[in-house]
Amino acid sequence: MNTRLTKSIAVAASAGLFLAACTDADDTAADDPGTVTTTAETPGASPVETTVTTADTQDQIEGEDPVFRVIDAVMAEYPDAIIVDIDREDGADSYEIDVVEGEDLIELQVDFDGTLREDDREGDGEMVVRAQDATVTAEDAINQALELHPEGLLDEAELSDEDGTLQWSISLDDADRNDLADVDVAAT
Repeated sequence: MNTRLTKSIAVAASAGLFLAACTDADDTAADDPGTVTTTAETPGASPVETTVTTADTQDQIEGEDPVFRVIDAVMAEYPDAIIVDIDREDGADSYEIDVVEGEDLIELQVDFDGTLREDDREGDGEMVVRAQDATVTAEDAINQALELHPEGLLDEAELSDEDGTLQWSISLDDADRNDLADVDVAAT
């Protein structure tokens, strides 16, 4: 009897999930384009509502922080550059990224899809020296922080000099963009 009850529950749950996946795109929540809410009606049962957050949260569910696609796009466009700062924009699916190329500090705006724009280019001797002294890349430092907090998403990574010690200051958020953890990673 216990097995029959378990099978009935499994069939009902499967049917609900199947029906939720088969609903119209008209069920999309209009107030947040990154969230899709569907409701499936099962005869004789309460409606099942499923909310799925897409965009960057979907990447997190799949185990990939969108920052890695953005880093790849930057390095494809600026192959000789060294990333020194990454800052995820609040309320937008983009990052501000600073790179050192030669003697220039270049400020970039990069969308999650890899579209990038150069906002500014200036000389910054102190940041150029930091970039040249760093032996740990931004990507490696972010990976180290995410190993400690695998549920995290990068909010900011900054190459900084703290009392003569070169380090990456990493700030991670959760999938809802709430502060999760701050991690310092040695840059040399």
